[in-house]
Amino acid sequence: MIVLIALRQGKLIDAAFAERRGDYCCPACRQHVSLRHGTQVQPYFAHRAKATCTIFSEGETAQHLAGKRQLLAFFAPWGRVSLEHVLPTIQQRADGWIARPTGKAIAIEFQCSPITTKQVLHRTRGYQKLGVYPFWILGQRYSKQKLGWSLIERFATRLRGWGLCLLFWDVQRQRMRIDHHLYQDALGGYHGRTVWLANVADLAAGNWQRLPKLELDYPAWRSRLARDLHLKNAAVLAIQERLYPAGHHVLDVPTALTTSAVTPPVFGQGLLLWRALVASQLLKQPATTISLANFKEVADKSFQIVGGHRRAVWFTAEHALEMAKRRLARDLVASGYLRVADDGWQVVKQLRWVGESI
Repeated sequence: MIVLIALRQGKLIDAAFAERRGDYCCPACRQHVSLRHGTQVQPYFAHRAKATCTIFSEGETAQHLAGKRQLLAFFAPWGRVSLEHVLPTIQQRADGWIARPTGKAIAIEFQCSPITTKQVLHRTRGYQKLGVYPFWILGQRYSKQKLGWSLIERFATRLRGWGLCLLFWDVQRQRMRIDHHLYQDALGGYHGRTVWLANVADLAAGNWQRLPKLELDYPAWRSRLARDLHLKNAAVLAIQERLYPAGHHVLDVPTALTTSAVTPPVFGQGLLLWRALVASQLLKQPATTISLANFKEVADKSFQIVGGHRRAVWFTAEHALEMAKRRLARDLVASGYLRVADDGWQVVKQLRWVGESI
């Protein structure tokens, strides 16, 4: 295990300014560390072989070492910055630390190696217990990944002016990349806008431009669904199995259910298939009464079937799901399929699915 900061005679020493001596120790575990200083890799301190440090630390790479220093320079205008800040009460060590003159301190987590959602959640909650705001900033490994739930679940956070966003740091360019205002379209696609930031002032300013209008490609969507059914994709098969008893097919979703609404990226296979599942269960027979409790039960179960995600490290799906329920009920009333009744709705007519005879 290697570190950039060591203790000597009660003082913290940065490896970049350290002399070759034999009396350095790790500020976390207080075990002996040795200065390493080569021509290709910047200076660092190394624990002895087989030493175990009590504070969590990921494996260091040249990218990680360089990136931590670059990030502190980037964030320096926000306050006093320091490397590898040890927090013994929660057994954690932040890659970087920003002690702001006002407001919460900020912990910088420059993530370059694999890490599980459980680990991110544990470290994030640890910082929050101390009133510290953690910035998870992703390295090259993650910058190459396609935008999807795996990244969003672990690392997406909400920042003023950026909405739900992901932060990346490019060591070569020494620039921050931010994928911001992340959302999901009705067909399940993930979207956002990407910009590069040269300084922290740009990060503080935010981006208030409207997102471009999105055109949905329904033929391509149906082609993907048909392919997934052919390949026996478990996620799509689960939806089809739910539709089958009512005599419906996933490729024949009624046009009356189509929507241009976008959602936070929590709806799994997409808002449209969720709407189709809910409608298929509720609009079975005219004159049927649907209670609020029944609507909620069907909507929640359908959310589960489409692979909806209830919780991420930084946010939950509860508000998004509640808004989707209200929007669907409103749309079905407006199009004449439901009528508002006491404590719920009454079915006026059934939906016609594409391909069904009148």
